[in-house]
Amino acid sequence: MSNLLVLPFGKFIGTIFLWLLNFIGNHGIALICLSIVVNIMLFPFYHIAEKVEKKEKDIQEKMKPKIEEFKSVYKGYELHLYIKNVYRLNNYHPIYSLRGLVSLLIQIPFFMGAYAYLSTYAGFEGVSFLNLANLAQADALLKLGVLTINILPFIMTFINLISGYIYAKDGETSEKVTIIVIALFFLVILYNSPSSLLIYWTFNNVISLIKNIIYARLENKKKLEGGKAYA
Repeated sequence: MSNLLVLPFGKFIGTIFLWLLNFIGNHGIALICLSIVVNIMLFPFYHIAEKVEKKEKDIQEKMKPKIEEFKSVYKGYELHLYIKNVYRLNNYHPIYSLRGLVSLLIQIPFFMGAYAYLSTYAGFEGVSFLNLANLAQADALLKLGVLTINILPFIMTFINLISGYIYAKDGETSEKVTIIVIALFFLVILYNSPSSLLIYWTFNNVISLIKNIIYARLENKKKLEGGKAYA
């Protein structure tokens, strides 16, 4: 069943990559362009996701003062009842918190497709790019005696964490923890992955970082304009 879900996305990623490779002639640059092209195609969906996620943030901010007030006074089951009442008054259900992960949910099938295709594409074998000796293997950029450390997964994770920090700067602690857990999850599962996949996903995170910076600045601009209008 999982193969049936991944296969169409893998073919989609593969078709775009081979077209870019044929046009550009460089595997590494084609991977970077693949990430850019996929993100451009998904931008309308990200825009919708941003609206959904903003709605979640807004209602969380609306409920936060009352919930914090109850937490300072009540505990246990009594606190649960009061918080439940806040949710009811705001037509909110805890499961709605998943709306904050819509952007990630959009990316998952494309990530799975990229993972399936880029990890098995035989054309990467023996192909170098910049300091990467073989795109079909883990980068192994740092050697400490007999110990070899892959650097790209840490770069990917660092960018992912910065992007998450900007996105959830004013968010709930649970949201920040979720972002950190997801970033570490990708670090673990991709640590020994081929450099080709790491290049693609790292640039995907770079684009996500740029997107979050732009959205944050637009949001701050709206708040400043709203404050001036109120004054």
